Amino acid sequence: MNEDKFFSLKVIQTVLIILFFGILFFIFYQIRDILLLSFLSIILSLFIRSISDVFQHRFKFKHWIALSIGVLSLILLMLIPFATISVPFVGQVQKFLKNMPEFISKLQVFLLQLNERFTFVPKSLNVEMLISRFTSNTEALLTNSISYIGVFTSSVVNFILMIALAAFFASNPGEYNEVILRFVPPTKRRVVLETIHEIESILRHWIVGTLLAIFFVGGFATLGFSIIGLDYFLVFGIAAGFLEIIPYFGPTLSIVAPMLYALILTPNKVVPVLIIFLIIQFVENYFFIPYVMRKQVDLPPAISILAILIFGKLLGFLGIVVGLPLFASILLILEKILNHQSGKAPRKRNLESDVLE
Repeated sequence: MNEDKFFSLKVIQTVLIILFFGILFFIFYQIRDILLLSFLSIILSLFIRSISDVFQHRFKFKHWIALSIGVLSLILLMLIPFATISVPFVGQVQKFLKNMPEFISKLQVFLLQLNERFTFVPKSLNVEMLISRFTSNTEALLTNSISYIGVFTSSVVNFILMIALAAFFASNPGEYNEVILRFVPPTKRRVVLETIHEIESILRHWIVGTLLAIFFVGGFATLGFSIIGLDYFLVFGIAAGFLEIIPYFGPTLSIVAPMLYALILTPNKVVPVLIIFLIIQFVENYFFIPYVMRKQVDLPPAISILAILIFGKLLGFLGIVVGLPLFASILLILEKILNHQSGKAPRKRNLESDVLE
């Protein structure tokens, strides 16, 4: 009788735990946008702190002055590149869209020529249908301009809110750590504090590595494309830089548009474009990734790609961008919890050594 009662209690306890985590996941999913905004604010706050710490400790500036410099540096970093290249960039985009029908018609000729050699290539491309769709989409864009203005306004508000939260987080991080530690038993506070610092290290190195990759790839691609005289070099170069925020997929996607454009309209520039891409990939793979990124987000490629896809599905495009550091942070927290419960000492985040053990 006692065994049946004990078994029933265990079943009820298990059901309640599952139900609790199900409700918790449902709540997190409903407020995922707020959580994502907070996570991005924490990442930006680490950037602000990195700048302000230099001025506060090395140059002996007051805390509020150093913090103001950090916030201003973040804003300038995010706005100045857009301000300096906005006019030529918009001009090239407008010219590119204007010449899109010509590009599509030449693409049709190119596919017909390929079909003469390779039978699996589509024999025709309905240019009129593509142009019609392009025109209708443009008209829809203009017609629904009010709704897009609303989306733009919402994005600006979220941007300002994110900067404000980042400034608050960076101003006194110890205060927010104390709020978290209030809900933690005294015997476990040291482990929680160490975990917070390790997560900060992951996020700090991730944002530095990502910014370096964006500016290097975007700048080098723009310079290279302009040297070889590729049309719309600014559009292709900036796109290549910003696609770096998409791990694994971004670098490959960045070469598709310039290669396809050169292949269709300027075949003599295909090889130079390919050489520029190979040089960028060589420097990135042998400098940025090994020494900046992989040291902090140490995950196998297959797991990294799955994490990107999962968070992209749950959180949209921003989930793809922050999927790796977010997953690495969650993995670190779970590792600390499991190791603490099993009585094991915390170990370095090396999945390969875990498998060997």
